[in-house]
Amino acid sequence: MSDSRRLRRCVRFLFGSVPRFLMTGAALTVMAFGGLLGFAWLTWDGRGCPQAVARASEAEVTGEYRGPSGMKLRLRYDAGDGKGTFSVVHWPYEDSPSYRKKKTFDETGEWSLHEIGGEAGAWVTLNFWDMPYSFGRQPLEKLMVGRDGDERVLFTETDPDNCPDVVLRRSE
Repeated sequence: MSDSRRLRRCVRFLFGSVPRFLMTGAALTVMAFGGLLGFAWLTWDGRGCPQAVARASEAEVTGEYRGPSGMKLRLRYDAGDGKGTFSVVHWPYEDSPSYRKKKTFDETGEWSLHEIGGEAGAWVTLNFWDMPYSFGRQPLEKLMVGRDGDERVLFTETDPDNCPDVVLRRSE
């Protein structure tokens, strides 16, 4: 039996009549949908996109946070002085391309909390003591204060239709 004849017999078997064609299409659709649903279930970490909070205090924001690729941020606040200090480890430059050798740095500085009047939004601004400037690249200096469920998070401001790339979560 020739190859073309086998192919014709296979096509005729799969699509020879309307009911068989519909059953084959339905089976393929169910398998594709099941595969996509299974992939989504396996890759979901149970968290959604963080939501910005309208108000936050220095005491609520103070703490140690961890982010992707080993990022660490420690915020300290002295109510007596009214000053906040921070330290960062493996901190990224904004929009740092992957081909750059030095993508992160470790540094310290002061931080302050700001709120946007009338809108939902509070953010932390980091002011580095020794500004780590590297060939026109600026360090990540502004983080939105938010919540992901019951968890306090800091994250980079992005397009509202997308989840942010950098989300810092409190480390316990």
